[in-house]
Amino acid sequence: MLAGVAQLNLGSGLLRFLGDAGGEARRLVGRCYVVAAGVGLLAGVGFAAGARWWAPGLVGAVGYGPLFALFALAAPVWTLFVMQDYVLTAAHRAVVVPIENLAFALLKVGLLVVAAVVGVEAGIAVSWSVASVVAVVGVGWYLSRVLPRGGEIGPGAQPRAMARYVAFDWVGTACLGAVYSVPPLLVLLRLGADAAATFGICWTIAFSLYLVGQGMGQSFVAHAAASPDQAAPAAREMATKVLTLVVPAAIVLAVAARWVLAVFGDHYARTGGTLLALLAASAVPSTISAAGIALARVRHRRWGQAGIPALAVLVVIPLAWALVGPLGLTGVGVAVLVGQTVVAVVILAVGRRERPAPSPA
Repeated sequence: MLAGVAQLNLGSGLLRFLGDAGGEARRLVGRCYVVAAGVGLLAGVGFAAGARWWAPGLVGAVGYGPLFALFALAAPVWTLFVMQDYVLTAAHRAVVVPIENLAFALLKVGLLVVAAVVGVEAGIAVSWSVASVVAVVGVGWYLSRVLPRGGEIGPGAQPRAMARYVAFDWVGTACLGAVYSVPPLLVLLRLGADAAATFGICWTIAFSLYLVGQGMGQSFVAHAAASPDQAAPAAREMATKVLTLVVPAAIVLAVAARWVLAVFGDHYARTGGTLLALLAASAVPSTISAAGIALARVRHRRWGQAGIPALAVLVVIPLAWALVGPLGLTGVGVAVLVGQTVVAVVILAVGRRERPAPSPA
């Protein structure tokens, strides 16, 4: 969480502006890395320094010194880890992203096995942190080889324009984070740990469908940034392609929800079947939201960057709070589906109004 806040959405900014940076691409990435790592270090140190007040259980479990060292190292490193996938996509090296993430996962598991054999108490934290350092150093070296050096920065990547873009995008990303992270906490608070376990499994499965639109949106921003005036038709085409993947998957997942959850146990199948069906259905309108946010990023439409996610927060969270009491987990699923649908309808209505009328010819 600290890393997600500390990177200040500079990764999204690089996704949009790196193509305009020309020969200054390497220097622009370096400056963003320094700023994000510095903020990550401050966030990690600040959290660890006050852990005795807001996380006394962590201090009691591992000790103040190790906790301070872990957060001082892990927060800035993970901040760069969050950013580097954006940079690879912006540099048109997206094929490296799944390779990097697979290598990171295998290294993390391998180090965890070694830590278990050796008997390292904090094996999970150590394996995660060391794997993150290796991934960041490796990708950083690769980027230093492929990014151009020398030359003047393009007019579209001036620091002031990028700062305005990042500020509104940070607000939008914070709102999206609330839409994705508050419902599980709401369920835990209102319904207890058993219901939260069911919601966690269902949300993890359904969110994999959300990631299709988000990943395509990132690629769209990187490729459409050079011609924002022509971006609207490309955004509609992107949304159509994503829907051809998401709709069939959502239908299958909704129909087979109970059988899918039965893999995790009878409790999940009994309590989460309807919830998983609703969350899977919500992935369909979320595709429109992802396309709308991506188009707003390409066109520098601040109302879209911040307004679309803010609208989702204003609908989903209050509705989930109101429905979780009478309907339980089903109420939260209804809130997520209704919220994503409302946002999609608004985006389509605004897009239809802004679409230029066809010429008489």
